[in-house]
This record gives sequence, C-alpha cells and structure tokens, in this order.
Amino acid sequence: MMIKFGTGGFRGVIADDFTKENVQKIAQGLSLTALENGWGGKPVVIGYDLRFMSDKFAAWMAEVFAGNGIKVLLCTSVVPTPIVMSATKDMDNELGVMITASHNPYVFNGVKVFRKNGMDADVGFTNALEKVTNACGNVNVMPLALAKERGLVEEYSHIEKYLDNIVSFIDPKIKFNKAKILFDNMCGAGCVGLKPIARRLNITRFDIINEKHDAFFNFITPNPTEEAMSRLKNMVVKNGYDYAIATDSDADRLGVLDENGNSVSSNEILACLYYYLVRYRGQKGDIVKNCSASVLLDMLAEKLGFKCYEVDVGFKNISAKLKETNALIGGESSGGLTVRNYIFGKDSTFSAALFMEMQIVMNKPVSEIVGEVKNFAGYGYHCAEDSCEVSDMRVFDALYKDDGREIGAKKVHAFNRNVKYYFENGCWALLRASGTEPLLRIAAEMPSESEVRKIAEKLKCKIKETDDKLLKGSL
Repeated sequence: MMIKFGTGGFRGVIADDFTKENVQKIAQGLSLTALENGWGGKPVVIGYDLRFMSDKFAAWMAEVFAGNGIKVLLCTSVVPTPIVMSATKDMDNELGVMITASHNPYVFNGVKVFRKNGMDADVGFTNALEKVTNACGNVNVMPLALAKERGLVEEYSHIEKYLDNIVSFIDPKIKFNKAKILFDNMCGAGCVGLKPIARRLNITRFDIINEKHDAFFNFITPNPTEEAMSRLKNMVVKNGYDYAIATDSDADRLGVLDENGNSVSSNEILACLYYYLVRYRGQKGDIVKNCSASVLLDMLAEKLGFKCYEVDVGFKNISAKLKETNALIGGESSGGLTVRNYIFGKDSTFSAALFMEMQIVMNKPVSEIVGEVKNFAGYGYHCAEDSCEVSDMRVFDALYKDDGREIGAKKVHAFNRNVKYYFENGCWALLRASGTEPLLRIAAEMPSESEVRKIAEKLKCKIKETDDKLLKGSL
C-alpha cells in the first residue's frame, strides 16, 4: 500500500495497513531523509503509548534507524506524546517519533513525526517523506539486541525533565489549595504526567479512574468529548468535585466538566486560560485558533486589546503561526493548546496544570469562570454541527470555488479540506471534507438558535443540490 500522512501523521487499522512492514518503511524513509539532510549525527527519540503493540512497533522502528547508522533514544516506558516533543526540543534534535493513534478507536495505531523544536512535521516535510518512503526498495534492519550492543539504540527517559518544565510554568502559590479534582485517564498515557503533577502541585484530592491499562479502552473511543465524559456527571455532583478532567490516549487533548457535571467546551477552556493569563497573570500577546474554533476567541482577543489569528485545522498550523507571531497562546477546537515558551505542540498535562492554577487562583466555580469570560467578551452566540452524505467527493471540489453569495456570506476562504463562509457580526459556517468517507461535516455559529439551524440547513441543501448536478452531469 501507499503510505499517506494526514493532519496528525500516519494512521491505520492494526494488522491491516498499520503493519510492521509499513512502520519499518516509514522508518527507512525517515532515515534516508535524515542522511540526505546531514542529520544522521543526531539521535532520534522514539516514544510509544498504551495502544496494542505500540512498544513492539517502536522497537521495530528503532531497528531500522540503527540499520542505517542513526542512533535512537528509545523510551524505557509508556509516555504521552508531548514528552517526545519536549525531548526533541530540549536536545535540539531534528527528528522525533511517537507510536500512537491519539484519540482514534482501539483498532487504530499510528506514527507521529516531529521536527526541530519539537514541532509537528509540516505538510511540506510529510509530502516529501511520503515520496521517499513509497519509493523505498530495501529496508535496512539491525536486530535490537545488536543495536543496543553497538550503542545505536539506548534506553532513555525524559519524564522528570518534562515534569520539571511544566511545574516551572505554574504559580507555586497554588500548592496551598483545597482543590478536589476527578481525573478520567481513559486507560491511556495521561497518568504518566498528571499523577505526579498533581502530587507536585499538592492538589488536596486528585482521584483517578480508568488508570489501568486496557488496549480496548473499555470499548469507548479514548477521546475526551462531551459524549465520552457524560458518564462522569453523576460522580462529579455526588462526590462534590470542583470539576472533572479527562485526556485522550496519548495525553495531548483535554476535556473538562464543571462542578455541575456540565461540559466545558474546548473553545471555553482555551478562552478561559487566555483570559486568565492576561487579566490575572498580566501577560500580553495574541491568540491563534483553527478555522473551526469559536468567534468567542476573536471577541475576547479584541476586548483584551490583542489579535486573533485563524489557521487551517491541524496543530502543526497552530504551532507555525505561534512561532511566526510570538502569540501568547494557541489552540484548536478539538481540545489541544499550548502557550508561548512552552513546546510547540498540544499537551493536556500542561493545559490541565494551568487549568488547576486558574481555578485555584480565581477561587471561583468553573461555571462562574466560564460565565465571567463570556460576559467580558460580550459573547452570546449559538453553535450547531451537522453532516451530509454525498455520492461523489467532487461536491466538495465544486463548493471549494463557491463565492457564498447564494447563502448570504460576505466572504469565503478555503483552508485545505475546509471551506469557511463569513457573515456579518463574526458569524460563520464551515464545510469540512471527511478524509475517510463520502461525507461533508457542517459547523456554524450564529447569534440565535434559529439562525444557526437555518444556515446549517441552507448548506445541506446546497450540498445536495450540487451532488444532484454532478450525478446528472450538469456541473
């Protein structure tokens, strides 16, 4: 099969397209790229999470780097993805690799690739890597035992340095707290960072559920969405927790429920932390969001006296804009964020620690903090999400060129696999092409429930109309 990298790296179904052969082909492609660019003298950090056979795939990948004469620092145990990013940045390496499928269901696994400064590999790099990988003939392999004997594979841990770095960002005064927090580890790698962080920050009560390893993730997709966290609502209310948090399988996405067990959206988490950093910590700077994130962030930035930058979906785009603009904070609508001078990648251990600080310092229930931020920004919009099946994905190509006037849009902008329609007063709607099925996803944000439903329905009609024209050959 042809290796293809998506927004978050290479993903595949285990034993179908995610195989030893394909993972070692990627390692060979990375090795050839490193040697061609003169990076062969720098080691590559390889980490892995708790997904089925992630440790084996990491070892098989290490054997290929070693077979090409490139040293590997192989993590000694399960780690969250941000630890590999942190290690790559701290050691000034050119490449880092993580074996994970992040928030995908248990049947998947994947490969994430990081570049200098621990940043997600950009599209230019992954496009070039695809060509090199798919053109690979021989894959050079050195057995792991021999590679270790020759010093080409070395066991490595970056956990303590990673934790020290996070703690250095957090106000030490919060160690005197009465916080009561419920943490759903979702059978992932989140405990590796959050359990010791809670100890270091002296959180009064930090209760963990789903800490035990389960390659099936309790048959729940390990993604801290509102739906996945809804089962925690009764636990939060009954046991008097200040709030609940959850992380995905490789601990780069964060989900939150407030003291009433109600979901705090990723947009609200990002907005609250931005507000806290500026208003309570006195920090200054812009914010970066992806094109599917809420107008709340634009309104908040304006009220704070700063600018909100908008980029395509994919944290690599957030990171690139953060680096370019030196913005204070950046995040995406799916639950990942980072701040200036931290790693150029999302990290739920870090964002959770910062959230803990915020709630303790502000000394208010989470629901009140969210309300305060929205009132300050003057936000009162409604959101809607929908989807529409199509017979031919050329529908998206046709809509990609649409000027939006038919549905009342003032401007249209194409972001790779997204088409965004801009209306008055910050209102917007988005079409996103599914990468795995003949489907277009719809998102919209308007001042009222009726308006947001109306625009979503208009887009569905437009999609179906375009699909019909394609089927009849009249487009």
